[in-house]
Amino acid sequence: MSANKDAIGLPLAQLETPALCLDLDAYRRNVKRMAGYITAKHGLAWRPHMKGQKAPPLAKEAVAAGAIGVTCATLYEAEAMVAAGVGNVLIANQVAGERKLRRLARLAGKAPIIAATDSEDHARAMNAAAEAEGVKVHVLIEVDVGMNRCGIAPGEPTVALAKTITTLPGLHLSGLMGWEGHVLAYEGDAKQEQISGSIGRLTETAGMCRARGIPIEIVSASGSGTFRMSAPLSGLTEVQAGGGVFSDLSYEKWGLDHEFALTILTRVVSRPSATRIIVDGGFKTMSVQHGQPKPLGVGPIKSLVLSAEHGNIEVAEADDRHRVGDTVTFIPGYTDSTVCLHDEMCVLSDGVLVDVWAIPGRTGRR
Repeated sequence: MSANKDAIGLPLAQLETPALCLDLDAYRRNVKRMAGYITAKHGLAWRPHMKGQKAPPLAKEAVAAGAIGVTCATLYEAEAMVAAGVGNVLIANQVAGERKLRRLARLAGKAPIIAATDSEDHARAMNAAAEAEGVKVHVLIEVDVGMNRCGIAPGEPTVALAKTITTLPGLHLSGLMGWEGHVLAYEGDAKQEQISGSIGRLTETAGMCRARGIPIEIVSASGSGTFRMSAPLSGLTEVQAGGGVFSDLSYEKWGLDHEFALTILTRVVSRPSATRIIVDGGFKTMSVQHGQPKPLGVGPIKSLVLSAEHGNIEVAEADDRHRVGDTVTFIPGYTDSTVCLHDEMCVLSDGVLVDVWAIPGRTGRR
């Protein structure tokens, strides 16, 4: 059931709220800028991460702009992309469990799929599923470049795992990947130093594999908060940055200067006082992960409190400009954890609704 599918052609203010809204023109400018920097300026492949975008039309937009495919966080996301006709998907996490590995193998029989692994046990389990389905699954070894999450240690441990994978008939080793997300806490020269060290560990390990006769085609890394500093470094073949096509307050804090293309439209439902504005969007509409969203057009605020279904804005100066029924737009604090709260995305051009895109990969299913 869609709240706004029947509103095509109506202006923004007439949408049912709360609504997740994409400024298509700003989004396309961001996509063009990212693609230009990554592919044209630095000669790398672009495989944007869809974990925070979710909607398959966004993947198709990126591919049309020059992306070689997409990156997904979960098998479910990848299945949604393939079902919509998007191929060449990297699942940048370890898919585990017999049933889920069978799904992975079946998906690999339908479209080009690359999956991540970081241990021999996991690789052998994936190989068994691939052999049972009669397919060959392409894999990237995830290398821990400092994130201290998933990933095998760089250097000899990665080389040893790579050798093992080359002996498994159901797998094809395509390369290595890493994620330098731990550097987002740094700024300036310190951030560049941390990125250079992380990417260096990844590319040096790729070189070690090649020196042992193990072909490494893909060396993949970097997100929207790091790609501007990592793309000029030697040794990478592709970049996974994706969320920057939307931008948000977190990406701005992490050094990205793109337009804010994704917003949340809410409506004033109560004015209990001249300094308090209550809107119909709370933490079930706007994530507080990595920071609060920011209301636009209300002037300086004293506080913003999000409950389940309400946003409580306390403004610094009394006003009567925001009446019940008026709209208030918010910039998300973090789009990755906001999109997944919605079933659909309202697509607007010049302030008019032109389409409504479903978000099939949004749930916690993996």
